[in-house]
Amino acid sequence: MKNKEIIEPEKLRSYIKGEVEGENSAELIMWFANPEMEKELREKLFTLWEELPLDPAVQNYDSEHLLDRIHHKIRIKETLRKKPPKEISLYKLLKLAATWFIPLTISFLIYYIYKSHIVNLNSSVEIFAPFGTRTTFYLPDGSTGMLNGGATLKFPAKFRNRVREVNLTGEAYFEVYSDRKKPFVVATREIDIKATGTSFNVKAYEDESTIDVTLRSGKVEILSRKDKTYKNIGVLKPNECFSYNSESGTSVISRVNTSDKLAWTTGKLLFKYETFDQVIRKLNRWYNVNIVLMNDELRSFTYYGTFQDESLDEVLKLLTLTAPLEYIDVDRVKNQDGTFAKRKIEIYYKKK
Repeated sequence: MKNKEIIEPEKLRSYIKGEVEGENSAELIMWFANPEMEKELREKLFTLWEELPLDPAVQNYDSEHLLDRIHHKIRIKETLRKKPPKEISLYKLLKLAATWFIPLTISFLIYYIYKSHIVNLNSSVEIFAPFGTRTTFYLPDGSTGMLNGGATLKFPAKFRNRVREVNLTGEAYFEVYSDRKKPFVVATREIDIKATGTSFNVKAYEDESTIDVTLRSGKVEILSRKDKTYKNIGVLKPNECFSYNSESGTSVISRVNTSDKLAWTTGKLLFKYETFDQVIRKLNRWYNVNIVLMNDELRSFTYYGTFQDESLDEVLKLLTLTAPLEYIDVDRVKNQDGTFAKRKIEIYYKKK
């Protein structure tokens, strides 16, 4: 290390927070190993120590041994000064350790950072978009996207394997950061979607038998997953949709208007000749309500329309103008904890 080199406080702070790895970590360790840097390192550490809160989660280090060593050194100092020892808190002891005994401080910091890294590497993140909402998410690799109401996305705090895998239940739109050496995989209940640098939509709700994958840009591969065996069952091009029926095990690829499939990401509720079963299912998720079709005759009806910024009551009134139906708002049930159940609406077939 050159004598002209100086310790960068921001780099030191980032390392202590667990945000620096690889070559930068090696550089910092060299700072600790160089005796010529001790004075400057001591000053920088003392300043940064004020910024470091003690993490109560780090409880497995040998605190008694650590404190015994600190007490021993302090008692020697006090004896030399011919002053009686004073009671001192753990926080103050650790600050003194940072000031007087750099090697001891370094050991504690390295252990702290190591433990933080282990926690980060092994932890996972789960994001849930409540019904009636849409939630933007950001992944560790720089990929982004949005979850539709009732969807859950699980992923590791850091992608460590050769594949960047996330698990999805519900509907989500993905903008994938390009990395050909490390494919991005969305795992659903029965199929996986493999991409490198791509934008696409996946709809895989548990209460629906069909899983839809719509490609906006790039390319994706669709893989079936049975008994840990993967099989390529489709490749999509932009403006194509892959539909997989989990009940029959069949699939079909069709050309679509991608803007229609992604309308939900811009706040639009779009119906294009969809059955009333599908319409009600979407409305329940979009408005977080419990709408029930009371007559089977209504299930065969189809609906075409687009809603944006309309309230649920406005949507229901528009439905009654275009279809032979009427609805009743059921009194909301009060739960034992004082909260109320979802708003329930019963829809009936209106005979002429």
